Amino acid sequence: MADQNSIDQNAVKYQPLTPVGLLEQFNLPRKAVLFIRRHQWLLGMAAVGVVLAILAGAGFSTWREYREEKAASALDAALVAKEENRKLLEQVAQEYSSTASGLWARVELAFLEEKEGQRMQAINRLTEVNSGLSAKSPLKSLVLMKLAGLCENERQFDQAVALNIELAALDDHFAAVAYQSLGRLHEQQGKKEEAVAMYTKYLELTAIQTEATMADPMRVMVQSRLNQLKK
Repeated sequence: MADQNSIDQNAVKYQPLTPVGLLEQFNLPRKAVLFIRRHQWLLGMAAVGVVLAILAGAGFSTWREYREEKAASALDAALVAKEENRKLLEQVAQEYSSTASGLWARVELAFLEEKEGQRMQAINRLTEVNSGLSAKSPLKSLVLMKLAGLCENERQFDQAVALNIELAALDDHFAAVAYQSLGRLHEQQGKKEEAVAMYTKYLELTAIQTEATMADPMRVMVQSRLNQLKK
C-alpha cells in the first residue's frame, strides 16, 4: 500500500499542467476566447483605429484653439491700428474666415464702409454675414438691427421691414426696437393702420408700471406719433 501511495503522489506531482492564457485569466466564456483568437488581427486593427481617431481629435482641437488665439491676436492688432486698418481687417477676414474673429472682422469692415459713406457695400457685406449666421448666434440680432437701419437709410423700405420682422420674432430683447422701426417704416410709406399697430406693440412691450418709465423720451415720441396717426 505504501508503494502504491508513493506512486500515486508522484504521478500527481509530475502531471503536466494545461496551459492557461491571458484571456482565460479573465474568466471569459470559451466561445468568446475562441472568437477573439480567431479574429485577433481584425480586433487589433480596430483598436489601432480607435486610438488614432482619439489622437486625431485631440490634435484637431489643439490646432483649432491655436488658430482661434492667432485670429484673436490679429483682430486686436487690426482694431488698434491707426494705419492700414482696412487692410489688416481684410487679412483677418480672409485668413481666419472660419473663426469668430474672422466673422467679427467682416462686421467691422461693414462699419468702416458705412463710416466712409459706402453704405451699399456695407449692406452687401452684412447681408452676406447675416446669411451665414444661425438663429442662435449672439451676433444675429445685432447684425439684423444694423442691416435694417442701413436699408432704411437707403430707402430700401421693403427689405428693412422684412429684417425688422425677423428681428422681432428672433429676440425679445430687441423686439421693442424692431416694432418701433416697423411703425416708422410703415408711416413713411403712408400705411397708417400698420404704423398704428406697430407703435402700439412698442408701447405695450415697453410699458412698465413706474413713473420713471412714463417719462421715457422715446415712449413720449412714439405716443405722440400714435396720437397723430389716430386723428
